[in-house]
Amino acid sequence: MSDLKQLAELVESGRSHEVEAYTRGLLSEGVSPETIVAEGFMPGMYEVGMKFDRQQYFITDMLMAARAMKLGYAVIQDWLGTALPVCKYKVVIGTVQGDLHDIGKNLVAMAMRSVGLEVVDLGVDVPPQQFVGAVAADPDVALVAVSALLTTTLPAMRKTVSLLKRSSASKRIRILVGGAPVTQEKATAMGADVYTETAFQAANAARDIIREMEEAKQ
Repeated sequence: MSDLKQLAELVESGRSHEVEAYTRGLLSEGVSPETIVAEGFMPGMYEVGMKFDRQQYFITDMLMAARAMKLGYAVIQDWLGTALPVCKYKVVIGTVQGDLHDIGKNLVAMAMRSVGLEVVDLGVDVPPQQFVGAVAADPDVALVAVSALLTTTLPAMRKTVSLLKRSSASKRIRILVGGAPVTQEKATAMGADVYTETAFQAANAARDIIREMEEAKQ
């Protein structure tokens, strides 16, 4: 078993202190931070996502793995003396106005961070205009993830998507929607670009979209 595969399995198992120690060891052996992240942390979190989707892992398992990865990142940050560079484009995420639920949103944000994306979390009960303002204020925002758990807040999601589609930033962003009352049919009807059922599906979709955008700019 390679050292990086072992690191991925430690992350997957949520063994925080071992991830810290293993990451330090790899750095001292000359393994680059980028390689540690790409071939250790991310594969580990990918397996966590797959197990969660198959109902083999639960929220507590995901949180333990995320904590282990976060501590591994902290080791690298200390080693470098600065934060790891992130991709140019960012994701804005929030739960729509009238909805105070944040577990699903938080899981999506965590999953997106686990695949190397920078996430701006607006929180819960977010008015449509706040989504639009966050996008307008930062030209590096490329994706807006809009969450809802209550059926009664679907009109707020529709209004949010509509305002984003009519905003001055509409041509440079994609809109992702999800949550218990949302279906592919409803997402399409409201004009969203992407719909996913699970947190890691959302993260993988976001990563693919941003990767396409980065390649298009090269």
